[in-house]
Amino acid sequence: MSETHDALKNILFIKLPASMERDINNFHLDSTIEIPVQKPEGSNKFDPAKDISIELIVAGMLKVLAYHNEHEHAAYYRDFVLALQPDAIQELTIAAIAQEQKHNFPFAEELFLTVCHLAEQSATYINLATLYSRKAAEDTAKGAQYDMYQQKALETLKEGLSVVGEDAALLSEIGFFHLYQGNVEIAKEYLDRYLSLAAEDEKKAHVQKIVDDIDSKLNDDQTLMRSYDAIQMNKEDEAVALLDSFLADNPKVWNAWFLKGWALRRMGNYREAEQALLAALANSKGTSDIYNELAICSLETGKSELAKNYLNTAVDLDNQNITLISNLAYLYLKDRMWDEAREYLETARSIDPNDPLIIQLMKDYEKASGDTLSSPIVQEFVDTEDVVRQTKKEKPFFIQGKEETDDLETEYDLEDSL
Repeated sequence: MSETHDALKNILFIKLPASMERDINNFHLDSTIEIPVQKPEGSNKFDPAKDISIELIVAGMLKVLAYHNEHEHAAYYRDFVLALQPDAIQELTIAAIAQEQKHNFPFAEELFLTVCHLAEQSATYINLATLYSRKAAEDTAKGAQYDMYQQKALETLKEGLSVVGEDAALLSEIGFFHLYQGNVEIAKEYLDRYLSLAAEDEKKAHVQKIVDDIDSKLNDDQTLMRSYDAIQMNKEDEAVALLDSFLADNPKVWNAWFLKGWALRRMGNYREAEQALLAALANSKGTSDIYNELAICSLETGKSELAKNYLNTAVDLDNQNITLISNLAYLYLKDRMWDEAREYLETARSIDPNDPLIIQLMKDYEKASGDTLSSPIVQEFVDTEDVVRQTKKEKPFFIQGKEETDDLETEYDLEDSL
């Protein structure tokens, strides 16, 4: 409201004498209604009795219509202006566009607001919303200014829709606004309404294609979600059937291949699962989840080294994922590769020292290797000369250990990273 107050601070309200009542182009000048008068900018000696002019009255009315359209006499002021200046809408629109091109956005906004409240036409609301979008674009960091002007743009378009009614141009603008913001389902709602009103032309054909694409995407998303839910409910057969039907029409959708591979792996069909997961890899940039699932399949089909390679890649992609790290630590521990096993156990312990699986794997490591994990390993860089001096002082020593270690106590399956 402070913005409105500031904009109207130079407005005076007066009543015309009864002698001035008359009809102007089917409009009756009513002396009982207070009318606004715009004081000249910077004028300290304005005398309403002497200095009032039709131009200042019209300017005052336009200012009130722009910033206080809820005024009780707004309709009267609107009719007054259009009676005196029938081409006011066209002239003000031209002036607003000219001010926008000059980047005089505050004045352009005022003029567009005035036109919006002078005549119920969708084009002006779209022009004003476009102005707000340009103001939003100035905030390249997409901060507070961006959010404020984007919201004003949307509110302007929706206000236009409430005033004008179902209008094809406004509906398409709101639809594309939401599409740009990523609100796909809301965008579709408005674009469907546009299609029900729009005349057959090139634009309608273009919008129809967009809506068809949205429908396809929404259906695809629903299919994938249903497949995911089926897997979570141990209905892997149902998920695979859904995904096979989906992939017949969408063979390049990597996450569909991934879900199929995950479902097949849970069913114990490791070789088929591996093929599906490789297809997911071929159609994506690769994710830690894909590599983890491939590692599980490789391990189950006797390819231990390949499983470790896959898991190493998974950890490279997600080096804070304790599940992946513990999987890899287990494989190295199982293959009696003590240094590698300890490295990944230490990494996992640094992430979560209280993880029960890591604690158990550390116990298994100590029993199998004969080594003790008393405290976390800290990498320390020392000078070469210090090392030489130290080795001259100390006698050589040997660590004796069993050639064959006991079996690992932990019954461990590589875990899902999902």
